[in-house]
Amino acid sequence: MAQRLDITFDEMTDEEQTSCEAMLLFWYVTEGDSVAEGEDLAEIETAKAVVVVKAPAAGTLRDVLVREGDAVAPAQKLATLECPD
Repeated sequence: MAQRLDITFDEMTDEEQTSCEAMLLFWYVTEGDSVAEGEDLAEIETAKAVVVVKAPAAGTLRDVLVREGDAVAPAQKLATLECPD
């Protein structure tokens, strides 16, 4: 059985976490795409920076929960990555 990893956005500063939300600008990949470890998955804009979310492991992007243009809260789950054993 494949392992499933949550893709989350955890790169906000303490100040940003208490004062604003971020927004998912776009996905570089779509649900069902295979990705390599370290590959760019999505781009998120905060009040101070644009941050690229990278794949923590090789696998297949599954269960995309946040769409382009949606607000992203600190530590919110964005999607699931299905990784081979």
